[in-house]
Amino acid sequence: MEKRANPNIAFVFPGQGSQHTGMGKDIFENFNEARLVLEESSDILGMDMKKLIFGDDERLLNLTENTQPAILTVSTAILKAMQKETGLNPVCVSGHSLGEYSANVFAGSLDFLHALLITKKRGVFMQNACPAGFGRMAAIIGLDEDIIKSVINKINGSDNKDKVFIANFNSPVQTVISGESSSVDEACAVLKERGAKKTVILPVSAPFHTPFMEEAKGNLSAYFKEDWFSDAHCEIFSNADSLNYSKKTDVIRLLLEQITSPVRWSESVLNMKKIFNVSTFIEIGPSNVLSSLIKRIDKGVNSLSINSVATLKELEKFLLVNN
Repeated sequence: MEKRANPNIAFVFPGQGSQHTGMGKDIFENFNEARLVLEESSDILGMDMKKLIFGDDERLLNLTENTQPAILTVSTAILKAMQKETGLNPVCVSGHSLGEYSANVFAGSLDFLHALLITKKRGVFMQNACPAGFGRMAAIIGLDEDIIKSVINKINGSDNKDKVFIANFNSPVQTVISGESSSVDEACAVLKERGAKKTVILPVSAPFHTPFMEEAKGNLSAYFKEDWFSDAHCEIFSNADSLNYSKKTDVIRLLLEQITSPVRWSESVLNMKKIFNVSTFIEIGPSNVLSSLIKRIDKGVNSLSINSVATLKELEKFLLVNN
């Protein structure tokens, strides 16, 4: 395929929850660039990433400290394969939670080596911020955001000890809540009574994107080294405020802020369209979760998930039809 640059294209990268055993396997089997990423990941972390990603131990893969570098590795490998085949240059990038690190790797504001080290530590710090079993997250499907907020406010009461929060504004029909396990369960029950089509407990073991992660944020801030970061060569949209950034100081600040802030994914997608006229979103990573959300956020844009050799082959036709 001829290399091209298209100012209407954005790359987006999925986060935790998109993992599955065997993810990206045929990409690794068919592209040397991807295999090199896998080998580099194993060398940097001192662990067998091939066994982790392609093995059958789902429990091991779902440990947060393993999930985060594993998704970063797969997303980066797929990105390298896609770049070899297409040479596409997006006008901007973003990622959902952990995926914002993959976006920064593409943008050159963080190299793969340091992104791997950070995501490994990030996983450890986030997991250890609360005792085992303390918190959970749940997706609320098909209910207005204002109703969810009102239910949460009632559960939290007025004692200044909030127990449940909105963690992800994913789409007009999907909002994720996060907090103490019992309070999340209570909220789910009430929200179903209030008309939610479905509530889904997510495969994570801590209340991410809430003030409960303040300790993790502090530990990660202490771990960061300023010279690991650079100005980005393209604009990145932040989870924390849904706006674009590229300066090194903002990279550091916003990657820390997103740990305790809700993911403003819906706003980020709309702002990429509004600010940079993005009409095509290409999801790069092990799932199609963001492509599905984007279709619900704005039916006027196009999206495609690149997670296999088959979907990579679809890309040329997709771009011809949609650009």
